[in-house]
Amino acid sequence: MGMLKNLIKSADKRVDFRKLTKFGIVGVINTAVDWLAFIFLREVLGVEPRIAQVIAQALAVANSYILNKRWTFRDKGAPGKSIFKFVAVQGASLLIGYLSMILFHDTLGIDPYISRIFIIGVTVSFNYFGNKLFVFK
Repeated sequence: MGMLKNLIKSADKRVDFRKLTKFGIVGVINTAVDWLAFIFLREVLGVEPRIAQVIAQALAVANSYILNKRWTFRDKGAPGKSIFKFVAVQGASLLIGYLSMILFHDTLGIDPYISRIFIIGVTVSFNYFGNKLFVFK
């Protein structure tokens, strides 16, 4: 029981709930940027869906980097290394999400939409700690 208590205390010290809330807000904004950019590219500019998806997702990732660097984690350092670290965390998160879908849906037979709920929990946690401890430390 003492080991569990220490683990909870350690996790509590690592989680800054104010930053976590800001991180969540940035996530909602990023989702809006992604969808609005996709709709604009498709409906206004007539861009092919796969290309529109890539551009929209890239805009959302760029927005995520800027807002998390400046607002969530208040990192004042030059972007240099942090951009590469951020992209690495995003890439790892994408891989974790992909492998999680294989596990939850393909292997365990869980509905893909229900699987997404679990996957979002896993990837958001990974992204938060990756950004807090590795990118914007």
